Amino acid sequence: MKVDYVLKAITAVLAVVVFLFLFSPAFTETVLPGNYYLISITDLPGPAVNGTATVMVPLPANATGEPVIPEGTFSSGRVVGWQAEIRETPYGKMLAFTTTGEYAPDISVSFEVVQTEDELQRLPLHQRPTNLTAWEMKREPRLLVPVLATPDNMSVAEFSRVSSGTYTSVVFLDGFVPSPEDAAVVTFSLDYRGVGGTKRLMRENTWTTMVNTAVVSTESGFVPVPADYRVIAGGIGFL
Repeated sequence: MKVDYVLKAITAVLAVVVFLFLFSPAFTETVLPGNYYLISITDLPGPAVNGTATVMVPLPANATGEPVIPEGTFSSGRVVGWQAEIRETPYGKMLAFTTTGEYAPDISVSFEVVQTEDELQRLPLHQRPTNLTAWEMKREPRLLVPVLATPDNMSVAEFSRVSSGTYTSVVFLDGFVPSPEDAAVVTFSLDYRGVGGTKRLMRENTWTTMVNTAVVSTESGFVPVPADYRVIAGGIGFL
């Protein structure tokens, strides 16, 4: 008799769990996968007279270097005093900000793109990054590129699978003329989050890369910078 009572209790609990999983809004709610990139560049020196000043920063991409945010998203984003566009460099594609004004205002801009599974499924296979399915793309590691160096000379694909680490990326400065006595620094704060999304309480991984570094204002050209990479493991959403 006691065994029957226990079995009935277990059955009842399982029935409730199944009901909630199938019908409760909390269990059926979907958080779409997305990419979020916040850029802040402060204390830029003045640009050269009658010239063009340029700042370039890394782009969010997968381990093969394929950008995960459409290029048009960046070129359509406007920053006061600056024009944004994607440029090819010796290290790969980077996001460039250019100005021809008499001064270089601070840069503060964010880019957000939420991907839907339906949109990804409509892409022809040859246009999908690494030809993955929509579900697999949500689980794809992402970080800021170019990647100039990784710990222990790991490949980018190998490094992207670790839980955390610091690699070397790059920024670019050109066309600025700081005064000789000016010992100021330019501060780069780059914060990228690639979110895998949540469906029926099953949360995918979140990939983050942060660059918080100061570059001497007299620098010109490509400057290697440290980038902190971290993977926030997915799992059951309420844990």
